[in-house]
Amino acid sequence: MDTRATAETNQYIDQAMACLINGAHNRAKQCSASPAPDEREWILQDLDLLKLSYQTLGQRIHRHIADTARRLNIRVPIHHLPNELVTRIFALTLIPNLENSRHYMNCLTGLGLVSKDWNGIIRETPSFWAQISSAYSDTENRAAVLRSKECRLWVCYDDDDFHGRDEEKGVFLDLASREAYRWQSAEFGLDSNHTVSLLRRFVSLSAPSLETLKIDCIEPEEEELGIEGSIDIFSGGADRLRHVDLCNFPIPWNSRLLSRLETLKISISDWPGGYSTPSTREITDILRRCPELHAFELAYHGEEDIHVIGGTPSEMEAVCLPYLISFTLDLDNAEAFSRIISSVRIPACKEFDLQCDDPMHNILSNEAGHLTAALLSVIQSVPEITVTLERSTLVLYSSLVIDIHLCHNSPWEDLAWLIEHTTKSISWPPIHAIVTCDDSLPFLHVVDLLHKMPLITSLTLEGNSDQYITLLSYPTLNNGIYEWVLPNLRRLSLRYCPGNTLQLLIDLAGNRQQGANMNRGDDVQLGLPIKLEKVHAEKSWAGVAWTGPFYTALQELKGDDWDHNIIDQ
Repeated sequence: MDTRATAETNQYIDQAMACLINGAHNRAKQCSASPAPDEREWILQDLDLLKLSYQTLGQRIHRHIADTARRLNIRVPIHHLPNELVTRIFALTLIPNLENSRHYMNCLTGLGLVSKDWNGIIRETPSFWAQISSAYSDTENRAAVLRSKECRLWVCYDDDDFHGRDEEKGVFLDLASREAYRWQSAEFGLDSNHTVSLLRRFVSLSAPSLETLKIDCIEPEEEELGIEGSIDIFSGGADRLRHVDLCNFPIPWNSRLLSRLETLKISISDWPGGYSTPSTREITDILRRCPELHAFELAYHGEEDIHVIGGTPSEMEAVCLPYLISFTLDLDNAEAFSRIISSVRIPACKEFDLQCDDPMHNILSNEAGHLTAALLSVIQSVPEITVTLERSTLVLYSSLVIDIHLCHNSPWEDLAWLIEHTTKSISWPPIHAIVTCDDSLPFLHVVDLLHKMPLITSLTLEGNSDQYITLLSYPTLNNGIYEWVLPNLRRLSLRYCPGNTLQLLIDLAGNRQQGANMNRGDDVQLGLPIKLEKVHAEKSWAGVAWTGPFYTALQELKGDDWDHNIIDQ
């Protein structure tokens, strides 16, 4: 395309943008400064897409403008676009997403061809994360982005990204180096074998102002970072650093910055070559060096298990973290899991999330007492504790609620043991329990679990299983009469249960009439697909008189599983 055609196309797009802003999109199609017919069709499609994107605030417009700019070999002036649209486009397209990093790099490459006041965009989008691409062609645009206080820098030394242009590479790094002192928050992605020295350089330059740092190693390879990699990266005097998030990056075990950290997140799935797998002692030492921590998260799913090194928890001095309010531990190794959790004391913790994929009997056989002691040490002040055991979840709430999610292969003995020891040792009674079961539920195990919680006064059972009818009572050895598993139960809610459960409730109501724990004001809620009417009348069910509030079912249930004789009673 010659210079004149480029200028005409540029002018046409500029006029059409102005028409769109004024609400006259149709008039844009009649602009006189029209380029060639085939190019006109492209541009009209762009304008239609722009209008659509303005309504949906999607990111297609951003990508399409960039593609058009490259195809027409022009710089598309979008300075007439409303600030709201520009802000939304950037918010949707520049959100850090390492899984699609190449896609966002391409988007930013297109933006490098767009004339726009980048400083204005940064000011209007406080949460803007500037992802720097080495393929930018406009030095001024790069400098403006690098001046933001929050910078997401994809540290990459691959020739494919710089296209072999050493001069371009040098300009880019010089710009970043000059502006690094402004950064308060930075995220670095590493994906090549020459990035450690570059990362050390930027961390050192940004140290005076840096408060939040995230390092993400993408698919680390053998000897990728070098054995000297991580420890001295943080030795550049980052005194203001308070929040660190490391993904597949060696942990700075001995760094002095640990003593000032408030947030530490460590996620490991592919451990870089040249580094040994961390041990429980090293992790405990890290926590010991972080007395100011408010949040700690460790997720380790590497090929090798975390090494269990050191004495038993009873022989080791516990690490006290008085300010920690959030503790998350997600490991594959049950022994390491138990060793870490039983080595910390977190009296102020409010969020406690434990996940372990290893069979928990490995813990029970070796570390059961220590694990329970750790849970009991924090349960007094923690509103919620979540323990995930082989896809089954136990949630303990200090608000008097226990939430249990069970599946067919749940570790029943582990759960029952944990429930028994916690509910007997804590000062508050768990008065409400929510039990969710699957269709293949071994109900005897659930009965055993309920036996561990005799103080429950309210119970919710969720699941679609006929075996529910045996969960609430069982025949005694003496007289064969069904008795309640939970003697203090006052309120029952059943969801997705078969119709014959109502007959059981009637029988149980009669048996409870004879019991000492029977209260006239007891409620029974049924989540059956029928209408229920609460009545206050004397009834005679199962040969036992019942006086007080109860529910009688109306004959509106569709299906063959309902026994209509129940209603006649």
